[in-house]
Amino acid sequence: MEKALMRPLFEWLMPLLAWSVVIWRTPSAFGSRANRALWATFVSGAVGLTTRPPWIAHALETVTGIGDVTLLIKHLAIVMAASFLLDYVHAIQERPHHKRASRLKLVFVIAAMTTLTALFVFWLPHDYTGADGLDAHYGHPGVQVYLAVIYTVYGVASAQAALLFWTNRRNVPPGPLRAGVTCLAAATANGLLYTVYRIYFVLREGDSTTLDADGKPVPLTDPVSELLPAVSVVLLVLGVSIPPTRTLLHYVRDQYALWRLHPLWADLVTAVPHVVLGTPTSRLRDLFTPGDRTIDVAHRAFAIRDAALALRDDTPTAVPASPVPDGGAEEDPAGTEARWLRLAVQQRARGLPAPSLPATLDRSVGGRTPREEIAWLLKVAAAYRPVENTRAARPRQPSVR
Repeated sequence: MEKALMRPLFEWLMPLLAWSVVIWRTPSAFGSRANRALWATFVSGAVGLTTRPPWIAHALETVTGIGDVTLLIKHLAIVMAASFLLDYVHAIQERPHHKRASRLKLVFVIAAMTTLTALFVFWLPHDYTGADGLDAHYGHPGVQVYLAVIYTVYGVASAQAALLFWTNRRNVPPGPLRAGVTCLAAATANGLLYTVYRIYFVLREGDSTTLDADGKPVPLTDPVSELLPAVSVVLLVLGVSIPPTRTLLHYVRDQYALWRLHPLWADLVTAVPHVVLGTPTSRLRDLFTPGDRTIDVAHRAFAIRDAALALRDDTPTAVPASPVPDGGAEEDPAGTEARWLRLAVQQRARGLPAPSLPATLDRSVGGRTPREEIAWLLKVAAAYRPVENTRAARPRQPSVR
């Protein structure tokens, strides 16, 4: 039952997750050195994880003619992933002795990969196909040396990366970025835990693997050995996903604010065209226009307020009774301003002066921060009802935001 549940999860879900991150972060590979190293880490890890599904392992064995070639591919990919992860940590820390450490690491990695390949070709037994063939020979001297190289590389890289991530965490301000670095530190610390546990497990089990009915080795594993690598992959994905996810959420929030402000903005800049260049754009076009949405929201709010102030300047000097409908003592100031703006736009379209300001608007002028002003205008926009046919007489101009 454990095999039926745990191995399919590891064999299929983890590669899909890793390749999804690779595809998502491919554009970043053309950016900084740190981003390239992080992308290469996920590529290497995804390659190693992809050798697990049986049909892929069989295809590799058919192409190469080597029955257990997936074993070597998986472990070389692990070594490369560990190397690129250290490159990433060193790149974001930029310490004085980074270049020397990188050269030493490169020598260490090349030596490890060369040793693994030589052991695989000249010393490991190859009497079973697939990566699980190694499980039937844990008592073999060549297998012991081979595993010692793997666990040394993975353990040292995990320990160093966990230490560097954790120490770098103190230099990151609280927020999503620190949460991401914490997840990366936890992922690499979990990798070290997996290495220690796997060494203990192999020493405990020894060479006790049995063969199934087809004469193939039964994998020497347990749920913990399958779960720990999966946890590391998930934590790595979370570590690189949390900061950009927050950026995406902010983008969606600002895009929604643009959508909500659009009817009010479109009417006002049509009535007072000098506050913005060009013709008001449609809501649909807003969705596909590139740019910084936070700045776009601020510009739109400033244009709305500038237009509203221009309409206020158009009010008569005398203060007759305001024609704006009275909502009573419990009147919402945002609703009052929305109705006054609608009436002012209608008056401007007829060539008439704007109506007198209600007293509640006089008391609410000025004193807001940009963020407070945007929040206020969103309330006004929610209460505003667009004026029809106010833009028909205005000739179209080139549209700019």
